[in-house]
Amino acid sequence: MVHLAARDDGVPVPLATIAASEELPTAFLERILARLRDGGLLATTRGASGGYRLARAAACISVADIVTAIEGPASLAGCLPDESACARSHGCVSKRVWRRLDEAMTEALDAISLEELVGPAVAP
Repeated sequence: MVHLAARDDGVPVPLATIAASEELPTAFLERILARLRDGGLLATTRGASGGYRLARAAACISVADIVTAIEGPASLAGCLPDESACARSHGCVSKRVWRRLDEAMTEALDAISLEELVGPAVAP
């Protein structure tokens, strides 16, 4: 997504170009890009001059959007998105802690836009 945001001129970028630039196997990248497309973050163009481009401005795409499109809802505990994952879910006291941590994580990821990631890397 950062690769596409950095080149956001509306021209579709071929899969092979992204794969080579990011040093990723094309089959692996294709699966990721399909999830991002299905999540409404990428648009595709078929044909010889086809490829991938952002479906909306990088400033309007958050890291939370990207994580959710690829992985599904972010959660630190499996019982939060799926209460049937744990038989003790209904009376679990620690679930409140996990829910608050999930909310904080989602809020933090929502606060970072793809546009912010395109700028120069900041040293810690």
